Order: sequence, then structure tokens, then C-alpha cells
Amino acid sequence: MNNLPGIILVLFVLFFMKNHASELPSFIHVCHRSDPNLGQCLMAAVEDIRPYLGTGLPEYNIPSLEPLVMQDLISEEVAGMKIVTSHVSAYGCSDFFVRGIEIDKDLHTYNLSIDIPKLRIQADYSIDGKLLLLPVKGNGNMEANVTDCVSNCILQGEIYEKDGEDYLRFVSSKLNVKVGGGHVRLENLFNGDKVLLGVINDIVNKNLESFLKELMPVVEKALSAMFLEVGNDVVGAFTLNQLFPQ
Repeated sequence: MNNLPGIILVLFVLFFMKNHASELPSFIHVCHRSDPNLGQCLMAAVEDIRPYLGTGLPEYNIPSLEPLVMQDLISEEVAGMKIVTSHVSAYGCSDFFVRGIEIDKDLHTYNLSIDIPKLRIQADYSIDGKLLLLPVKGNGNMEANVTDCVSNCILQGEIYEKDGEDYLRFVSSKLNVKVGGGHVRLENLFNGDKVLLGVINDIVNKNLESFLKELMPVVEKALSAMFLEVGNDVVGAFTLNQLFPQ
């Protein structure tokens, strides 16, 4: 779940690199604004660079996708217990698949559909609440295996003029994520009592769908804001003609 902005950032770094072929490595090809199949061209560019995404390419400001880390705290209520997670790391991000890219060149709207078959998410957690009227409190490690992540990101841009040149900036970002299924395992509670720990894990997983339903709007809002900021950092240094040659 927390990996999506990093993946989309990689896509836009690819899309908005300088367009002079002599300055680009062999695995990057240029997509021109006049290409009637611009979306397909951008998808092909992503496929060309996919083998390099596991370790990243620091010289081109392309981060590694293994793992992607999100430090922000996420807090939700599950069956009367408050669970707070932090130091979240997601593995499996480099196996993403770009299902489609739609571009409205006149309205400067970019619509990306991205699927991820399987993610393993590790985090620190703390839990505080009651189980069968008994107080439950502790902290430890959490691991979640999430399957069939389907995401859609719509980035709205506009053109503005600076020093006689046209530039692109993004004014809004909307991210939607759906998770097909998954399983969560909490560890290190109750001094290693496997019976009580099993009960807690069972409650969390039986309420996983409602937990994700409550959690995802919070995550989506935070990631949309992050993506908007990062997207503008990427495109702000280049003119429109540099980003998308004619």
C-alpha cells in the first residue's frame, strides 16, 4: 500500500527526463508530444527500465523500489483495539505492472493504472485496547502479505509562463487503491504466549476488510499530497519542450 507513490514517482522521472538522446543511457527512449500513441510509448519506456528498479539508479535520481519506506504513523481502531504502525517497509514493488496510461495533452491530465500482484509489508506496531474485557497492550513487529493491489492515479497539470518559456506544473493529485486480499501477523505480544497472540491475529485478520476500508482513505490522502509535491519537484526544472519534445 505504501509503495505506490514511489512507483509513480519512478514513472514520472522516466517520462520527464531531459530529452536529448546523447545525454540518456541506452535503456531510455524518448517519447514525443506529437506521437499519436504517446501512452504506449511511455509504457514501453517503463518496461525498458524495469530490470534496473530493484537497486535503483542514483545517477538519474531514480530510487530503489526494494524496499520502499514510509516513516509516517498510521493509527486505526480494530475490534476495540487501537493499532499504531510506524517504520513501514514494502517489498515486491518492482514487480508492478502498468496496466494503462491515458494522457489528455490539451487538458494536461495524466491517468495511470498500476497493478502489483503481491506485497510484503513490515512495520513496527503498538496495540492498546481490550480483548474479552481484558486489557491488551504491547508492541512488536508486524508483517502483512497483501495481494492484487490495483491503483489509479490522476494528476492534473496546467501550463504557466516563466522567462518567456512554457512550463508544466501539477495542481491536484488523486490516488485510489484497492486491495484484493491479504493476511496480517503480529508478533512479540504477551511474552510469547502463542495462544493469546493467535487470538489477536485472528481478530485482526477477520476484520481486515473493514480495517482496510477505514485505513485506505487516510493513506490515499497522504500519498496524493506527497505525489503532488514530488511531481512538481521533478517537472519544475524543465520547460515544456524539454519534457515533451514536439
